[in-house]
Amino acid sequence: MNPTWRRSALCAAVWLWCLLPAALRADDFVGNGPLPVRNFQPIQMMFLNLPFERARVLQPGEITIYVESAEINEIATNQDDINAVLKFETNRTVLGGSIGLGHAFEVGLGVPFISRFGGFLDPFINGVEDVFQTSNPERHEFPNNTYGGFRVQRGDVVLFDGPNQEFELGDMWAEAKYEVWHLPGLPIVSLRGAIKAPTGRPGGVFGSGKPDFGVGAAAEHQFLSWLVAYGNLNLIYPLGPISPGRLTLNPMLTEGIGAEARVWRQLSFVLQQETYTSPFHTGTRLLDGTVVELTLGFNVAWDRFLFQLGAIDNISPVVAAADFTLLGRVTYRK
Repeated sequence: MNPTWRRSALCAAVWLWCLLPAALRADDFVGNGPLPVRNFQPIQMMFLNLPFERARVLQPGEITIYVESAEINEIATNQDDINAVLKFETNRTVLGGSIGLGHAFEVGLGVPFISRFGGFLDPFINGVEDVFQTSNPERHEFPNNTYGGFRVQRGDVVLFDGPNQEFELGDMWAEAKYEVWHLPGLPIVSLRGAIKAPTGRPGGVFGSGKPDFGVGAAAEHQFLSWLVAYGNLNLIYPLGPISPGRLTLNPMLTEGIGAEARVWRQLSFVLQQETYTSPFHTGTRLLDGTVVELTLGFNVAWDRFLFQLGAIDNISPVVAAADFTLLGRVTYRK
């Protein structure tokens, strides 16, 4: 190539690079965070969970406001010591936000609203299960998109009885996060804490009727200019006993690992794995089983907004998890 043309091409490339918004440059990508998943099984939603989140905290005075909605499909029956039928969809919508206070410290609040109905995801889930030959035989016991019931009974005692077509406030929670380690080239580590208030009605399984407490740690590390890894480990202490059966509770452990890869401009894909233990010790998998799930989704960052969408699938052979969950969140950062 002619030296003059080479210099001209180089100048043009530098000029175009300078015109690119910062959000479009690969070396400016620091991740948008994992999908904020938790255990969405309808009974487990009574308890505090620390949603999967990144270790970075907001700068002093920064504010985020978000709207999150999860559509949760559940089909589970049990005929052992505990007689149960759970066949419905739950929508859990959360209004929340966080604010940066002081150095490396933020606090937040979440207000959930829960409703149950027949839903619309059954045909989609049936089709996917047929393709992969993983069909749940219990799905054939109920017509698609119907409210088949939410009732868990042990002997003559009804432990949980959830109504159809209700829209109610769930248990609110407050949380705090403090960044304890942030050095260039090393992972970021934060400590977390949360408390749940008993604002949901326990008689309709919208809350446990007791406060819960949780502590945990979050870490993240940018391995490549386009790849960020995340990890969470949390311990939740739910207070009991709960329900008419006076069920006592164990502490709960939750774990999550994930990676976010930037693929094009403001678009990044996220792959996560989560594990949740149950606070119950009744001897039945419906209530006691440890849950393992996979989450696949994407983030789109546009101006001050972050759009997140993901699908969560239970890969553990237990009925203590939601069959499938579709999660979306829109966050505004100021």
